[in-house]
Amino acid sequence: MFELNNILTYANANIQIIGIFIAIIGGLVATKLLNTKIEKDALLDKFDKIEKEIRFYKSKKASDEKEIYDINREAYIEYIYEKVMEDDFNIEDYSDYNLTLEQRKKIVLEIKEMMKKAVDIFRIEHSRSDISDILKQNHIKEGTIEYRVYEYIGRKTRKRKVNAFGMIDPTDIDFQPINTSSFSENLEERDLNNRIEKFDEFIEWKLIEKEDMEIKINAINNIELKKEVILFIGITIFSICIPQLVLCIYPLFVNYKFLKYIFAVYSIVTFIVSMILMLVYMLNLLLDISKNKKL
Repeated sequence: MFELNNILTYANANIQIIGIFIAIIGGLVATKLLNTKIEKDALLDKFDKIEKEIRFYKSKKASDEKEIYDINREAYIEYIYEKVMEDDFNIEDYSDYNLTLEQRKKIVLEIKEMMKKAVDIFRIEHSRSDISDILKQNHIKEGTIEYRVYEYIGRKTRKRKVNAFGMIDPTDIDFQPINTSSFSENLEERDLNNRIEKFDEFIEWKLIEKEDMEIKINAINNIELKKEVILFIGITIFSICIPQLVLCIYPLFVNYKFLKYIFAVYSIVTFIVSMILMLVYMLNLLLDISKNKKL
C-alpha cells in the first residue's frame, strides 16, 4: 500500500475527486454570493427610493404647513395689530388662531417693527387723504397686510379735519370693519389640513417600509458567507494545491523515504476531512433550501 506508485496514484485520484467537489461547491458559493449581492442591491435601490419619497412628501407637507401658517399669520395680524399698541397688552389674553405661542410672539415683534417703520414715514404732518400717497411713495404694496398696518398708523397720526365750528368733521371718523376670515380662506385651510393628514399617513407607511428594508438589509449583511469562502479556499489549498505541489517534487521520496509515509497519511487525512466538510456543507445547504420553501 505504501509503495511510491500506489501513493502517487492515490494522491492523484484524491485530487481529482476533491477537485470535482470543489468545482461544485465553488459554483454554489459563487451563486450564493451573486444572488446575495443582487438581492442586497435591489433592497438598497428600494431603500433609496423610499427615502426619496419620504423627503419629497415631507417637503410637500412643510410647504402646506407654511401656507397654513401664512393664512393664519395674516388673519392673526388683522386681529391683533391694533391691540399691540395697548399698554396692558398680553399676548396670552387673545385668541391664538391655531398658532403656537412662539409663532405669535414672532408675529407681534413683526407688527411692532412694522409700526415703528410706519411711525417714521408718517412723522410729517398729513391728513387722511394724504395716507395713500405717502404709502405709494414708500412702496408699500396695496392689498397686503403691511399696507393695513401702515394705513392704521397713518390714520392714528394724521391731522384731523375740522368743520367751521372747530369740531371734528364727522366725515373724517374712521369706521373699522370687523375682520373675519373669508369663506375661501377657511376652505383652503381645511383642504391643506386634509392634505397634511394624508401626507402624514403616507410618510408613516413609508417609514414602516423603510424599517422593513433596514431589517432585510441587516439580515443579508449578517449572512455568514465568510465561513463558506474560507471552507472553499482551505480545502483548495490543503487538499489540492499542497498535494499537487508535493507531486511535483516526489523524487525526494527516493532519498528521504519517510516523506512518502508522511505524504500518504496527509493525503488520506485531508481527503477524508475535506469530503466530510463538503458533504456537511451540502447537507446544510439543502436544509436551508427546504426551510425557505416552508416559509
